[in-house]
Amino acid sequence: MASLSGQVAAYKAQRREDGSDDWRDVGMAMETTLTLSEQENDKRFAYRVVAVNKAGEGEASNSVLAVF
Repeated sequence: MASLSGQVAAYKAQRREDGSDDWRDVGMAMETTLTLSEQENDKRFAYRVVAVNKAGEGEASNSVLAVF
């Protein structure tokens, strides 16, 4: 569990199509902001963030739904 080993080293962004259970990594950031470009139009996607540190990955955040 990432929270047991101190400071966050990176944040991993994940995405899945609405209705799917298959989360895919779509970006990494060292800070708390990340810009994802070239997202597919006219599709519904859920996004979430996972904090990573030397102990591994923490629990995923709540997801948000977006349509581009």
